[in-house]
Amino acid sequence: MAIIAIAALTFGTIADGGTRTEGERVTALTSTIRCPQCRGQSVAESNVTIAREIRADIRTRVGAGETDAQIRQVYIDRFGRSIVLTPDGTGFTGLVWIIPVVAAALAVSVVGFAFSRWRREASSTGEPGTSSADRQLVDRARSERKTSASRRTSK
Repeated sequence: MAIIAIAALTFGTIADGGTRTEGERVTALTSTIRCPQCRGQSVAESNVTIAREIRADIRTRVGAGETDAQIRQVYIDRFGRSIVLTPDGTGFTGLVWIIPVVAAALAVSVVGFAFSRWRREASSTGEPGTSSADRQLVDRARSERKTSASRRTSK
């Protein structure tokens, strides 16, 4: 599970490899900016007037050579942090993303520790779930069986 998590995190952080065209950048940016008028839709999905205006503005800014971060910051300054659909990985937002991963890893560790402890206890005490009195009875029965078997063979 840890290997899968590490592989997924690594794959997710690797850049997509090549330079993007202006059209690809506009599409990527408009899909990460929330429509201020619509609920739960990106500017790319919405067709209301303000969404069309934002798409045109983003297209203009990309053509002017602004970076993706600069363009996002313009909309954050204008509408607030909630305008961006993709959370950043810093501060409290970073904790929201990392806490479930840490909790899952901790839970797996606790379960693994419990299983190893139960296995050690079972191997040191014989059968799992047996008391010392039960083990003594079994040991006594085994020794009596050995004694009766040795008497039969000696006759």
